[in-house]
Amino acid sequence: MMLGRLFNPAAVPQYRNSVVQVQSYANGLGVCLKRPAQVQISYQQGAYQLALLDVYGQAAQGEIMLAEQQPVRWYITPENGFVRVVLVGLQPLIGQWSPRSSEQQWCADIQIGPVAASN
Repeated sequence: MMLGRLFNPAAVPQYRNSVVQVQSYANGLGVCLKRPAQVQISYQQGAYQLALLDVYGQAAQGEIMLAEQQPVRWYITPENGFVRVVLVGLQPLIGQWSPRSSEQQWCADIQIGPVAASN
């Protein structure tokens, strides 16, 4: 059995879609793919997260600076069957995303900001 694995390794899952580019800009991040993807949003412990379903991507990280001079760290993490995009700041974040497409790629543009303090 072990020799079978050596000569016939386990199949690597094939994804129809992948991350091709990540663009950071003021108050946001653009994650560009080969084609449109289904997106799920979640907020966990003040972080804004997107799951790009049936997408493959390399792990990546970086930092953007909000207009209020607050740093926000971003992480792209490949999971089993999807890619997770996480944005974490010093304060809880709120965000929204919108699709943008061209002939070459489809992008999820993410606008991010701190949660407004309630009085």
